[in-house]
Amino acid sequence: MNRASRAALALLLATLSATAAAGDERDDYVSAMGSYIIPDDARGYDNGYGWQLVYGRPVGKRLSMELDAFGQRMELEGGGGHDVGYGLGLGLRYLRGTPMFGVFALGGLGSTWEDIYTDQKFSPFANVGLGILVGEGRLKARAEARYYAILNRDFYPDDDVVYDARINFGVQYSLGIAPPIGDADQDGVTDDIDACPGTPFGLSVDAKGCPLQAAAPGDSDGDGVPDDLDQCPGTPAGSAVDAAGCPLDEDGDGVPNAQDACPHTPPGFRVDASGCISGEQTVIVLKSVHFAFDSAVLKDAAREVLDRVAEGLRNQPDLRVEIIGNTDALGSDAYNMQLSIARAASVRNYLISRGISPRRMDTAGHGERYPIADNDTEEGRAQNRRVEFRVLAD
Repeated sequence: MNRASRAALALLLATLSATAAAGDERDDYVSAMGSYIIPDDARGYDNGYGWQLVYGRPVGKRLSMELDAFGQRMELEGGGGHDVGYGLGLGLRYLRGTPMFGVFALGGLGSTWEDIYTDQKFSPFANVGLGILVGEGRLKARAEARYYAILNRDFYPDDDVVYDARINFGVQYSLGIAPPIGDADQDGVTDDIDACPGTPFGLSVDAKGCPLQAAAPGDSDGDGVPDDLDQCPGTPAGSAVDAAGCPLDEDGDGVPNAQDACPHTPPGFRVDASGCISGEQTVIVLKSVHFAFDSAVLKDAAREVLDRVAEGLRNQPDLRVEIIGNTDALGSDAYNMQLSIARAASVRNYLISRGISPRRMDTAGHGERYPIADNDTEEGRAQNRRVEFRVLAD
């Protein structure tokens, strides 16, 4: 081996060594193989033998870049001489298959140094090949056949290109961390030893991954939700609960149905401990009670909210309220004051139509005096066209 070839081989081995030291950071691999060489007839050599080293680095899910170095020796037919050669190449490998068995195709370019008789020469080459990988884990068997096209007119003037075949067989070793064994059903037992795959999530299992034969969970508060699923243990007996075992609160006022003396409280009103509208509160803005521009006509969404208000008032027959109309800033103050009064009256009339006594409802208009949003935008003006409620003392 001449100095240049020794330097190239040393560079490859140094790269492999450095990669092995950092092998826990990436899934690179190395391969060492023996070679059987079938030379081109133009060479006049018998079949030879050699070696091949490969360092590979994945550059995609199936694609790897490979740097390889090889050496070879072939004897002249009938004796009397030999060919010694060394090469360094760079190529790509495309692999398909399973973790146990894979097939691959490869190809690349490189240069070979040959010592024939008393002459030495570097020659470029291209190669293609097919191969297989067999085995599970880091260490696999690797076999491949490569076909080389070598440009060497000086050695073989009658042939611009000579074609050699190399059959390699050896091992491939992964430098990266072996992929972790999965736990598909997430029961804490890895798939390779799980005797009961597909266990429902959350069940206690034994060392083999099979469900433990535990007693059925109890229901200590008697709400119909097992203790292992009950997010509100200790629910009072007879309370209606949701799927999590927590008391139902259909009107969202913070008082469970079982304790709510005034169900269906309208949204926005403050309630006391019994779930009834408290008389100690400031003005309540019902955000969804809006009107069309320059109109006291209620929108459909407003009627739906007022239906809820009417139901709440029916549940508290002694409750009196003041209905206050408001407008945006478009138009004169006097006009807006009359419009706000008309809007309050429109809400009062709608509640009367829903069965609420007119004696329980006073009305007032504030015009444009108390905006709650920017009157310079359409969105703000729509919010200002609103109705407010104020609970009146008995």
